[in-house]
Amino acid sequence: MNNTIHAFLIWFVATLFVVYAFCLNTAAAVFASTIKTSLQTSDFGVSMAVGAFIVGFALMQIPAGYLLDKYNARFVISAGVFILAVGNILISFSNTLLLFSLSNFVQGIGASFAFIAAAVLISQWFPSKLFPILFGLTQTLSCVLSGIIHYILFITLETHSWNYIYQILAMVGMCLFIITLLIVKSPKDFKRVGILSFTQSLAIVCKNPQIWLITFAAATSFGVLLAYASFWYLQVETFYSVALSESSMMSVMIFVGIGIGTPLLGWFSNIFKSRKIILHCSLVLGDMALLLGLYLPHFDINTLVIIKIIAFLIGFLLSGSMLFFTVVSEISSDATRGVALSITNTTVFLFNTLLMFIPYLFITANSTYFFTYLWILPFCILFAILLIYFINETYS
Repeated sequence: MNNTIHAFLIWFVATLFVVYAFCLNTAAAVFASTIKTSLQTSDFGVSMAVGAFIVGFALMQIPAGYLLDKYNARFVISAGVFILAVGNILISFSNTLLLFSLSNFVQGIGASFAFIAAAVLISQWFPSKLFPILFGLTQTLSCVLSGIIHYILFITLETHSWNYIYQILAMVGMCLFIITLLIVKSPKDFKRVGILSFTQSLAIVCKNPQIWLITFAAATSFGVLLAYASFWYLQVETFYSVALSESSMMSVMIFVGIGIGTPLLGWFSNIFKSRKIILHCSLVLGDMALLLGLYLPHFDINTLVIIKIIAFLIGFLLSGSMLFFTVVSEISSDATRGVALSITNTTVFLFNTLLMFIPYLFITANSTYFFTYLWILPFCILFAILLIYFINETYS
């Protein structure tokens, strides 16, 4: 097989792993009401069971990055897919809340390999200039395919149980495991120079102030975008009495913007030969769009086209924050890239989760409307913009 075709095939399989992991991460939320009834539990019990995935993901993310740095990608990534599929199989047969939670925890461990695996494989198989474009396309395909799959899950749930749907997903996972084992690998000429222990890798990464600057900037920008797109936008639209169907369409527009923006802004950074210029411009314009999305009144007209355009621009412009992952990759060596990227992704993931709760801290008895506490979202992005001035340019 032509080496270039094989490289793109490997990237595509890694992207399918990301899609599979993302779908299983959110599937429990899709099935929440039926799971609650089936397992005879409370809303709190369902929340704890769903949260078990997050715990497994967060605990394994950095070790997964280290394993990808140290060992051949074929075995590490295949193991990640296998663990995720096994968790998927276990959850499909869960008949108690405890078993469901433990199975979801196992799924989180397996899913922790996905995003970093795609990044590491791109860095191994492709020139550095293609990293932001292909990593952006991974995000694009994840958004598009996950959206399509979620729609199919909603439709299928009307005629089949959640256990049955999980069993179908488990079979898909096992097929993906076999494909990964056969196709994914590191390049023959890839040399692992200076293999380090886990503590050595972690120490090198943690002692690099640039990585922390980039990590915090990524968390306070991309983390904000994900929190707004998946949760907070609904509070705003509810305030303006927008129908749920229209609000859902706005959410779709945000993710369409992310899907288009991530590879395109990565390509622009190559054209302008600068990561910082695109990061700065996209975040400044994206913060302006976010402020419009939060505070622009919904004028009394028969269409919400203005707000939908703004929703698209929020996703498109703020998706430039994905370039922070490119910057981390470019300042890291082959011996520490996986650990560095995993620390960045873990911080983004945790901050995104925290942003579901942090704004509530600013609610008082006399301030219950969204505009009294969602100021924290554009404020965080301004903080990310400030950090950009202290981050070194990595394009070469």
